[in-house]
Amino acid sequence: MSNDRYIPPRVAHVVVDVRTRALDAPFDYGIPPHLASAVAIGCPVLVPLGGRRAVGFVVGLSDVSRYGDLKDIEAVLGEALSRNDAFELARWIADEYAASLADAMRLFLPPGGTPRVVRHEADGVVSWELVRPTVSAAEDRVVTLLDPAFEPLATAHLQRSILEALRAGPVTSGELAAEFGAVSAALKALEKRGVVEVTARRRWRGDSGRVREDAAHVLTAAQVKAVERIGTSPGAVVMLEGVTGSGKTEVYLRAIDAMLAAGRDSIVLVPEISLTPQTVGRFRARFGSQVAVLHSRLSVGERYDQWSLAAEGTAKVVVGARSALFAPVRNLGLVIIDEEHEPSYKQGSAPRYHARDVAAHMALTSDVTVVLGSATPSLEARVAVEEGLWRSAKLPHRVTTHGLPNVHVVDMGAEFADGNRSMFSTPLGKALDDVAAASGKGVLFLNRRGFASFLLCRECGFVPHCPNCSVSLTYHERGDRLVCHHCGHAEPPMHECPRCKSPYLRKFGAGTQRVEDEIHARWPSLPVVRMDADTTSGKGGHERALVAFEDLKSGLLLGTQMVAKGLDYPEVTLVGVINADTTMHLPDFRAAERTYQLLEQVSGRAGRGDDPGLVIVQTYWPDHPAVRAVASGDADVLYAEEREVRASVGWPPYRRLANIMISGEAEPAVRAHADSLGEALRGAVPDDWEVLGPTDAALARVKRAYRRHVVLKAPRGAGLGRLVRAVLAGHPAPPGVAVAPDIDPVDFG
Repeated sequence: MSNDRYIPPRVAHVVVDVRTRALDAPFDYGIPPHLASAVAIGCPVLVPLGGRRAVGFVVGLSDVSRYGDLKDIEAVLGEALSRNDAFELARWIADEYAASLADAMRLFLPPGGTPRVVRHEADGVVSWELVRPTVSAAEDRVVTLLDPAFEPLATAHLQRSILEALRAGPVTSGELAAEFGAVSAALKALEKRGVVEVTARRRWRGDSGRVREDAAHVLTAAQVKAVERIGTSPGAVVMLEGVTGSGKTEVYLRAIDAMLAAGRDSIVLVPEISLTPQTVGRFRARFGSQVAVLHSRLSVGERYDQWSLAAEGTAKVVVGARSALFAPVRNLGLVIIDEEHEPSYKQGSAPRYHARDVAAHMALTSDVTVVLGSATPSLEARVAVEEGLWRSAKLPHRVTTHGLPNVHVVDMGAEFADGNRSMFSTPLGKALDDVAAASGKGVLFLNRRGFASFLLCRECGFVPHCPNCSVSLTYHERGDRLVCHHCGHAEPPMHECPRCKSPYLRKFGAGTQRVEDEIHARWPSLPVVRMDADTTSGKGGHERALVAFEDLKSGLLLGTQMVAKGLDYPEVTLVGVINADTTMHLPDFRAAERTYQLLEQVSGRAGRGDDPGLVIVQTYWPDHPAVRAVASGDADVLYAEEREVRASVGWPPYRRLANIMISGEAEPAVRAHADSLGEALRGAVPDDWEVLGPTDAALARVKRAYRRHVVLKAPRGAGLGRLVRAVLAGHPAPPGVAVAPDIDPVDFG
């Protein structure tokens, strides 16, 4: 019989939630006896820090400390707030992306950030309470479908959308408002007719809301192989490359089904712009109340409610944008990242992580399977597959009758030479005539991504490029010059095209409002639903526009990048690209790749139903590799050249990059610190690294702040984040100057 008895740990390792780069390791605190049973890894605690109190998170327990006298934890503020792997993953993120450990730990906290602490005192006894975000009464109600057979009037499109969302199971009124905007009037009308029931908030447990649809979907041979590959790849990354309309979502659903059967949870990441009711509905239709949804269009209280469902184990499938990767699921087995090539998976503020690369690290250090899905995989993903680091699964054909749409490229330079000054080429005008005559539907895409101005010759398509970096030069009205925002090369603008001597060199671009006006003038019988930053800025604006387009018997959806992906409307037969050139000439080494991805994605919106699709691409550069790749259906037309260019110049994936932004309202202080920081970096990096700059950022002044940046190039696999963090810690910025490091940037804005 053993006399051993359990002796609780006496020391807690605590990450204090303070925003400073200097605090990059846990502090040790003593565990008083009366708190011994309550202190656990992941729980929030109140600790003394200097002359004040701070909230911290326990990341480890031990019996001894290497330090002397320790201050004690003052209070335990609740149960664990994060996953078991939170600290180790946060530690890696902090090192990899030159961030503070507290910033990295904050990723795992509930929505709303650091919980607020309130002090209570009664009868001389002091206690502390962790205050959670609250859900308003309007957001707090549960809506349940009572009459699935009810059909609203044809004009009541909002009611139809609500009913469709409810078929997968009850949802809160707040979630409906996040998807569709103002829903209270529609809900009252449906409730009055006895179609829905609106009750006080409650939680659903188990899988009673699940709707099995497996029998309705017969997999293709390629889909069967893809599901098998995913199911036999624990601890690996699987690149699922499938043409648009090839059934990637059904593969995701089957993979999740297998995980649920094995008692494991899943996280599905979708670009924020693609988190439409249509997308979420597919997962809720299959898995019902086991699905939690996390995205920015929910209020903080609504997000906390959904986050809690995952933390409690009620929700076993979390669907959301980038930050959903850190949802508190209990037994994670699968991470799916749809449209892995999307730059929105890169966080724009500290810690500036890339969700794809964090997920790949999770697979490397655990038995979690990571699936990256895309019709247009990034070059980084392609190289990882070729080198055997990641596995591959392919869906080369559409599941629909007609296959991929026909792509017709129009040379707008030739149209201009023939006297056509309209933004619509002759072929696109003819196609729009046909849509109007047939009472059909089409999508018009205006490529307005990016902010940089560039010069373009309207006769031959020439654009000035940097002789050092293979990127376009940005035109600056201030100083009247062309500048490279990578290396700092500058030159005066030319006044005639050096290639064809044309005087028609001008800044390029047209807005959606102008396009809409011309459509109304030429095709007055065609209704237009416009989707851009102006028309979708309010809550539910994106969804309202899609519902409006869906309700049209005939018409056009006109928009920017938000119409290029995630939409599945079988009745759309025409896709017109007004201008394919804008992204080609951004001052970015990924410009050609992003152009191809956008064109390929928007092309995939056509011909997804019973009728064949037509895509018309208008461009001043018909011989550009990105355009030829889309027209031929062969991505290697682009990537063969991309590999050669990037390898020769030293761009990813053949080298690693860091972009360090220095900003402030006092230009002399910004310039001085940028210069001194550049010198400090040059003195710290190994011989096989490069330091470029400092030079003005592409947006040299934003909100009264002047901006300069320094770019580092390092070998693949180099510990870029750790070196940058060490240099910045030893070279602090003066008052009024901010320094923001971005490791593996997706742009240089």
